[in-house]
Amino acid sequence: MCQTRVLISSGKTVISNCIGCRMYYVWHCNLALNFPEAGFNSFKEIVDTVCVKKNLLPFPDGHDRIILHTPNDDISFVFDLEELEDFKLALAEAVYMNEVYMLMEREPGQ
Repeated sequence: MCQTRVLISSGKTVISNCIGCRMYYVWHCNLALNFPEAGFNSFKEIVDTVCVKKNLLPFPDGHDRIILHTPNDDISFVFDLEELEDFKLALAEAVYMNEVYMLMEREPGQ
């Protein structure tokens, strides 16, 4: 059974990972995402490099939102600019906190 630890809880985003299997769990509003470590790092890179100007579109409610496309053409994530920045920050902080935990778990002298 997985033993998870919360890496970051910020605003609408909670990111945790399993100490044993290294799976990452991302909860943001109504999204629940699971990634192996490499997949999480790839997802973070995609979020960090999304072209806001290219992906910013007006929605029927009159607000502009950024569309983050996924490998599945039928599924896209949508953020307003503030939500995207908060989400990016949460991903970055989760990576940082995981690095801190990894350093704390090292045996002395390694």
